[in-house]
Amino acid sequence: MAVLLASGDFRLKAEAARPHDSELKAEAAGEVPQPGRYITDTPQGIAILRIEEQRAPTPQDIAVLVESARSNDGLIQDAAIRALGRLERRDVVTELLPYLRTQRSEARREAATAIGQAMRGEVLPLDPGDTQVDGVQQALLSAATSGGNAEATGEMLRTLARLPYRTAEQVLKADRSIRQILDLSPSAAACLAAEIMARVQGKLVPVPEETLLILRGIATAQAPKVKRSDIPLRTAALQALVAAGGVDAEALRLVIQESLSADLRRLAMLALTSAGAPVVGSDRLEYLRKGLEDREQAVRYEALRGYVRHYAKPDGCQPVIDMLHDPSEHVALFALDALGNCDADENVVNRLIAEARTPPRVGSWRRESHALVSLAKRSPAQLEIPLITHARHTAWQVRMYAARAAAAANEITTLELLAADSNDNVRDATLGPLRRLKEDRAEPHFLAALERSDFQLLRTAAREMAGLRVTPALTAGLVGALTRVTAERKDTSRDTRLAILERLREFGGDRYREQLFPLLRDYDAVVAGAAAQTLNAWTGESFPIDPQPLPPAELPSTSELAIVTEKVALLKMESGLEIGIRLDPVRAPLMSTRFLRLVNRNYYDGLTIHRIVSNFIIQGGSPGANEYSGDALYVKDEISERSHDGGTVGLSTRGRDTGDAQFFVNLVHNPRLDFEYTVFGHVLAEHLSRIGKIQEGDRIVNITFMAPNGRMR
Repeated sequence: MAVLLASGDFRLKAEAARPHDSELKAEAAGEVPQPGRYITDTPQGIAILRIEEQRAPTPQDIAVLVESARSNDGLIQDAAIRALGRLERRDVVTELLPYLRTQRSEARREAATAIGQAMRGEVLPLDPGDTQVDGVQQALLSAATSGGNAEATGEMLRTLARLPYRTAEQVLKADRSIRQILDLSPSAAACLAAEIMARVQGKLVPVPEETLLILRGIATAQAPKVKRSDIPLRTAALQALVAAGGVDAEALRLVIQESLSADLRRLAMLALTSAGAPVVGSDRLEYLRKGLEDREQAVRYEALRGYVRHYAKPDGCQPVIDMLHDPSEHVALFALDALGNCDADENVVNRLIAEARTPPRVGSWRRESHALVSLAKRSPAQLEIPLITHARHTAWQVRMYAARAAAAANEITTLELLAADSNDNVRDATLGPLRRLKEDRAEPHFLAALERSDFQLLRTAAREMAGLRVTPALTAGLVGALTRVTAERKDTSRDTRLAILERLREFGGDRYREQLFPLLRDYDAVVAGAAAQTLNAWTGESFPIDPQPLPPAELPSTSELAIVTEKVALLKMESGLEIGIRLDPVRAPLMSTRFLRLVNRNYYDGLTIHRIVSNFIIQGGSPGANEYSGDALYVKDEISERSHDGGTVGLSTRGRDTGDAQFFVNLVHNPRLDFEYTVFGHVLAEHLSRIGKIQEGDRIVNITFMAPNGRMR
């Protein structure tokens, strides 16, 4: 969905809905899902869920999915097809191909997505030349051009675009087919396929000019079959052009003048910011200045990024200073950040000194803290007094930014003070700078960090210790931290333990083999493998592993699926905002149920939104307010055809099947996240404008499930 802004807030309009989000369209029309059948209503459905959750460990499991895909029950058939694709194994593709031509359009759509996921797997042993890609490509081309349901055809095109091509001929063949469909019957799905081609296949073959010409005509509504009011179609075409670097000067001019869609203008600013912008010099500057005055925040934000990147140094930072008055906090904070990279003229320094005052003890702290970091970069001599007050502030986020400012100014005394902070995120921000500034003399700070329990801090400590002088104390600290974290028996400790094991290869030795032997039977197979590699590095011997996985979470029950189908999750923020989220238990039953169970445990109560990336996403749900702290058990990815449209809710991961209960909300359409992250819900249409009001550190009071006709402010 497009992101439009009024009075500095995000407002996502239903007019720009992506073709795959019928749920959002229904929500905008006041429709809500009705109670019905659930995948858990039959033993066959339960078996599909179990096999998918365990990623089909046996040939018998594969056989169950294959047989279930032949079911006359659409619910069972679709679930089985999805499960086969989510295995990401190429040996199931032959079982999926026939469903590209089955009677049910839903099954054709699911098969197209599943084939795309399955083809991510390793090349088949009996196909060293990877000829399977050619066969799959031909099957998709034939099915896509045979007519039928538009959504199914669109999914075939998106899969066609993301196959793992190896030759230019394969890419050009796919491009010709997508181009022909675009020319004959322009659709948003075909444009999104072109966007994937540009982004995924562009290094192999640039998008041909013939395709770019058609996309320009669609984006600017100059093509004969395209209406100016068809914003979803035009936005998808412009996204493809931006990905391909194919926006020309005329298309840019027409789009910047567009009054119907802020998202089109935002994408135009994005094109101007890129290294391959269609106009440069004074022309680009004129367009960016126009963008800085746009009525919508998303456009102003991108225009400011473009100005900072290309003109702040040669033309000065006064326009950046002017944007400090912007009504949107997103824009104002970015302007403050950008001043840290401006030349240290008197105006910039004086403004940063004024902005970097001590934040209030209650209320927003962000503006002052961002200014402090920029002041540290531009004029460290003016930093002493504000740095002291920020480093002693009651809000840990303010102290974390103080640590970043001290790092920018190479201020060791403050870094050492904050390295002993009560909050581990503050400590985390000090370790890298202290390692750089003090080298081996930073050992006491690393020893102290290794005594803590936060996974992110321990991971940072292990990684930053690379190259430090090896001492018995540091080695013992690493071994002790590894032992403690392992005893917690949490899937989410994987990244931390891998980092510690990597450092132990450098710091440890054969004398520690007894401490590592238990890891050969660890609950995490990845950690067990890393332990074997570490032991091998110490001894030169080979060590077999025998992982003992943790018991999986219970499968969803019918009653749980009924709740997440019929009710809305209402997220209440400390600021007073209320945001309703409709979950998707059909495509993501595991995560939808996991979310319900976490809510029932009050897991999210009091947690924060710890990550904000303007014009991209907001992220929260971490007990430690960082990327590496989450719920104990991983949840499997549930990749589907759903695109990461503005307002969709995704599952944060650090690799396949590593969801830890952290979630993110897309602020704009983010196609580069498609087929990589689970979409398990979407924000209610009437609440979309509230997303952009959330800022870093905003606290979740609680989340409750309630009937959609209940009271929602």
